[in-house]
Amino acid sequence: MTIRRARLADASAIAALIAGYSRQGLLLPRSPDQIQATIREFLVAHEGGRVVGSVALEFYGPRRNGLAEIRSLAVAEDSRSSGLGGRLLEAAVKRARRQGIARVFAVTRSAEFFERHAFVRARGGIPPEKVARDCALCPKAGGCTLQALSRNLAPAHAPQLLPVLAPARLRREPAPA
Repeated sequence: MTIRRARLADASAIAALIAGYSRQGLLLPRSPDQIQATIREFLVAHEGGRVVGSVALEFYGPRRNGLAEIRSLAVAEDSRSSGLGGRLLEAAVKRARRQGIARVFAVTRSAEFFERHAFVRARGGIPPEKVARDCALCPKAGGCTLQALSRNLAPAHAPQLLPVLAPARLRREPAPA
């Protein structure tokens, strides 16, 4: 099984995976045309000549030190409970890190899954960027039960976050007698 960037030819298979979750109310529906228009956002798991999983990484604003959403994470029914969802999630996180993203988030009903992958429940709820882009038009917005989780990707020791200090002056102490 390999995880790779999605191709246009994968759009129908991705849409079918998402549709299964959409029927259960777990993912927003996405048509093959919508997926084709955003195919560069998707990674797929490919095995035995077919797509068995997908995940998308949607960017918000500038990529350097920016924000990205993990979305459309779906695994074929016969590949569930194999760890594939976690591998797809980590592949998307790795891609976000390579792009210079500082924080990724997910809006989900499966908070425990994301928590097992170092995501924490977002204190401020769903990011305003997400609300403006998607939630404002959602028919379930008034009674939304989704939870927002995020994962910080910026290293704690990032040089741009360190204060500039004046060099210390060394003072020689006389040697003890």
